Amino acid sequence: MLLTIFGTRPEIIKLSPLIPILDSKVKHKVLFTSQHYSKNMVEVFFDELKLRKPDEFLHVNSSNVSDLKEAVLAYLKKEKPEAVIVYGDTNSTLASALAAKEAKIPIIHIEAGLRSRDLNMPEERNRIEVDKISELLFCPTAAQEANLISEGILGKKFVVGNLIADAIAKYAPIAKRNSKIIEKLDLVGKKYVLATAHRTENVDSKETLGNILKCLEMDVEVVFPMHPRTKKNMEAFGIKAPKNVRIIEPLGYFDFLSLEMHASLILTDSGGIQEEAILLNVPCITLRDSTERWETISEGGNYLTGIRPGLVKRMAFEILINESHFAERMRKAKSPYGSNVSEKIASEILKWKKFD
Repeated sequence: MLLTIFGTRPEIIKLSPLIPILDSKVKHKVLFTSQHYSKNMVEVFFDELKLRKPDEFLHVNSSNVSDLKEAVLAYLKKEKPEAVIVYGDTNSTLASALAAKEAKIPIIHIEAGLRSRDLNMPEERNRIEVDKISELLFCPTAAQEANLISEGILGKKFVVGNLIADAIAKYAPIAKRNSKIIEKLDLVGKKYVLATAHRTENVDSKETLGNILKCLEMDVEVVFPMHPRTKKNMEAFGIKAPKNVRIIEPLGYFDFLSLEMHASLILTDSGGIQEEAILLNVPCITLRDSTERWETISEGGNYLTGIRPGLVKRMAFEILINESHFAERMRKAKSPYGSNVSEKIASEILKWKKFD
């Protein structure tokens, strides 16, 4: 039996094209750790994406690695899978990989080899540790494979593309057809910026969060679906949003995808949204000092500015108002993430091992 383990909302989205394929080809179970556990962060996504529910929810309801590992290890000892799939760089990913290693179960890491070169990021430390102990490593691009080779990572490496490419190909037409968020927010035919900010190092600091909001102060409406943590901290710090910023509640995936598709510019500190932006041909400015999605920058669809209000607003002006040459180049940036990624991953897994 092959087991896929994950525990957060982004993993639901990215794994959703792969899970049905594995279900059709091999005895396959799905375990959800419940690192994300609020209804609007989890259940709505399984329902909206029409993805089958996991075989078991662990209900850890925590991001603590030790707690997650203990719960996953107990499940592994009970079910005894022949291999474990983990995705990306979350605490659930690290905990599941460590549990599998302790249980002497081979680890398959999807989205391997990403590097920001910033060890202050917990995700960077997580992904490095998981890569070191994985037997199969599926890399989005050749750049990530090169990272693994340079670090002497021993697992078998494959360059297959990024699962988000499959997710966008599958869900963007549905969002375009079914979502009414643009009409609901009275944005039809209007120029607007889509903003997100959720990273701990950004929103848990009064000064940094204040500077993020200063970045959003411009002559164009900014739509900001606000993470609960960000909203809570704004209230605690007594920070108010600029008048041009419209704060809305977190959205389901199709509504958020529709907002991305229709935006003139995206400002974000999210890794996944950097990927989605280049796939959707929407210019992106990343409010961080480092990124693990360097290929979005090298292809020209994303700029890394840090949280520097003057620089961000100047670039936004060039993209939104001046329509300068680099704005058009950003919109025409080619996605580096491939296609039919799910089939490639499934094929390599089944070549590697015959499952009972």
